[in-house]
Amino acid sequence: MFKQLKKRIQTIESYLWGVKIQTYQSILNGKLELWLINNHKVLNSAHANQSFDSMHRIFQKVFRETAIKNRTINNVLLLGLGCGSIPTILFEELHLNCSITAVDHDKMMLQIAQEHFDIQRFKKLTIIIDDALKYVDECNSNFELIIVDLFYDDQVPGQFLETTFIEKVSSLLNTNGLLIFNMITQTKLQKEKFEELHKYFAHADVIKANGSNSIIVHQKQ
Repeated sequence: MFKQLKKRIQTIESYLWGVKIQTYQSILNGKLELWLINNHKVLNSAHANQSFDSMHRIFQKVFRETAIKNRTINNVLLLGLGCGSIPTILFEELHLNCSITAVDHDKMMLQIAQEHFDIQRFKKLTIIIDDALKYVDECNSNFELIIVDLFYDDQVPGQFLETTFIEKVSSLLNTNGLLIFNMITQTKLQKEKFEELHKYFAHADVIKANGSNSIIVHQKQ
């Protein structure tokens, strides 16, 4: 009886101001906080949502505007898994029958994803704990969809904005495949870095989302 009452109170509080469930310390992302918001678990770093809140809505918008559901996609490369927002959207919201290879360097993220978000339920999701730079450099596979969502907190590490990485990851696309590259563009420096990236993809579309993110959508010809 007491547990049921406590859970009901927690649910109400989650709609009012949110309930912090647990705090973790990541070597790569710093402090991570698991919250209950609107009766759903979300994961935040110090300055950004990592999974299942604003980040989830951003990719819902991106996939809607790129009509991902209407494309033929067999193999997806996801660089930056977080706790599984993107696989959840692709598998359970859009019902894509594809295989996803997800690469993430943060073991703590995977631990949280397994303990709180049941990431292991996706049978066509292969998770690789590795540096995305190294994985891409050694990868010989091709994909219809590549998503780059690589952040330490709210920053894209500089090595993922270098020409060598961009050229290599682009080479992994099949003809007519899509590369989706997410960046937070709130500060002057972040905006400058995004403009430099956009120069490489001169003819790519840019989707603005959440008032804070700019997403490059590049289709390989």
